[in-house]
Amino acid sequence: MLKKIATALLCTVAPSVLTAQKVELRSSDGLISVKGEVIAFDGVLLTVATSVGEVNVPASDVGCYGFGCLTILSDAALNIPPNTFAAVVIDDVPAASSGAQPTAAAADPAPAAVPVSETLSIGFSDPRYADMFRTSTGAFVLSGQRDTRIGLTLPGQIELTNADRQEDVSVIFANTTENADIAVAVTPLTGAAEFVHQSPADWSLTGPLSHQLLGLDAFEVVVAEGIGLEAITLAQLAGIYAGDVTNWSELGGADLRILPLQLPASSGLHSEFSELVVAPSGKTVAKSVLTIPDEVGIVNSVTRFPGSIAVVSFGQADDSMVIPVAGGCDVAVAATPFSITSGDYPLIRPITATYAGPPRATLMPELLDHAATRAAQAAVAGQGFLDASPMLQEAAANNNRVVSVLDSALSDIDKPAAAKMFELLFDADRLSPTLIGGAVSGPEGAWNRAAFVALADALGDASYAGKEILFIGFAESANGDQAAIDVSERVANEMQAAFGLFAPDVIAENVLSVSAYGFGGVAPAACYQGQVDSETNSRVEIWVR
Repeated sequence: MLKKIATALLCTVAPSVLTAQKVELRSSDGLISVKGEVIAFDGVLLTVATSVGEVNVPASDVGCYGFGCLTILSDAALNIPPNTFAAVVIDDVPAASSGAQPTAAAADPAPAAVPVSETLSIGFSDPRYADMFRTSTGAFVLSGQRDTRIGLTLPGQIELTNADRQEDVSVIFANTTENADIAVAVTPLTGAAEFVHQSPADWSLTGPLSHQLLGLDAFEVVVAEGIGLEAITLAQLAGIYAGDVTNWSELGGADLRILPLQLPASSGLHSEFSELVVAPSGKTVAKSVLTIPDEVGIVNSVTRFPGSIAVVSFGQADDSMVIPVAGGCDVAVAATPFSITSGDYPLIRPITATYAGPPRATLMPELLDHAATRAAQAAVAGQGFLDASPMLQEAAANNNRVVSVLDSALSDIDKPAAAKMFELLFDADRLSPTLIGGAVSGPEGAWNRAAFVALADALGDASYAGKEILFIGFAESANGDQAAIDVSERVANEMQAAFGLFAPDVIAENVLSVSAYGFGGVAPAACYQGQVDSETNSRVEIWVR
């Protein structure tokens, strides 16, 4: 191998600069090291501009080191497949070999030879979330980490031990989320938040993570007959419950007084509703809102009282009473298992673990990563929770989405993108994992990482062998349609490259091809507003064919 690399280093090539990203390329024995800018790739050899000139290096014989590796892998002009290199190391942290058992979630994890013992307190905003955590922990030990043992040493305490890595974690259940090392509660993906992760590498490879997703639920909006509306927006909901909107005619509906209903202020669901819907608008729930003791009573009251409206947990009401909801745009989305799992539906309730500080051992981040797998989701679904495993969208919904491209009133800039989208997706199926593009908040990073774990776990199934996995970017931009298309292409390529580093074994073993495209604001499935203030907002959908 050394001879082959040495020979390649003597070969110069004609100038053909496509892009320039500084990386270090090393052979596995570390004796050969080439530092420079990758400027071309012909399918076998990388062209590297070094301080002494341009050289060729066989890509499969070297590892790529540095943050530039993620950028060159996401560069459509270079077109370097994610599994091209012998290894990819970002910021001296090797990329995880599979999504199901990532190794880079914890900050500064101790070397395997050094014992790590820590005690973590964990608090839950709702007792049901403690049940979800226990169930997910059991699934982790049984199917995700057979070398990890679980023990119940004391009431309210779980002991996790991995002898091979010499890690021991005592998890103590706290009575409250306040001052807990890990606080589990519904954390909104709406409203504004500071960015924590600048790029996909931050939440998928290097860490540390400030949040991780444990599970998913949603609210649905139920209304009485005859209100005269077929959908409602989050802003309208906030206005109703704040007492600013009192008649359905103010929203374009019937001339009928609005009667909003709510659960008691002491209930966890009431707090979650306030945080998800009312607080992001800078409002509070009006004292005049009628309180009903439980969700069954609320649903029954909506059927009896004209003009009434309520927000209840998903699945509590008959579908005929439920109306679609729009976020910060005009795209109204009905509450379905797919729209909730994909995040298209705006009233999702991400049940999220928030770290007070990064854990030293890797066991807890791995446990929470595993919560997104099919095994863990099946276990929590057996306890009455929503199964958020990856699923295919119904064929009719796929067809309606793709066909709608032809019926849209599009700008001259968007028309070519729409034609390409129709051609590419008419025989493809959408998978539910959906990603938030660009710089993201801690909760958004948790959402994205869980989507990667779930996607890697699902794509390992034999039914996907030989398939093409398409990362499809969508965006809106204050700078116009072309800017939106450019952003959507960029974020799709970034996500494709990051996933290639996150789950290379899954891609290689199931012979998957992975590609990326961007279509700007053509045929949006949902609103693209993120928590981080930006001139552009974007999402990346996963399609398969």
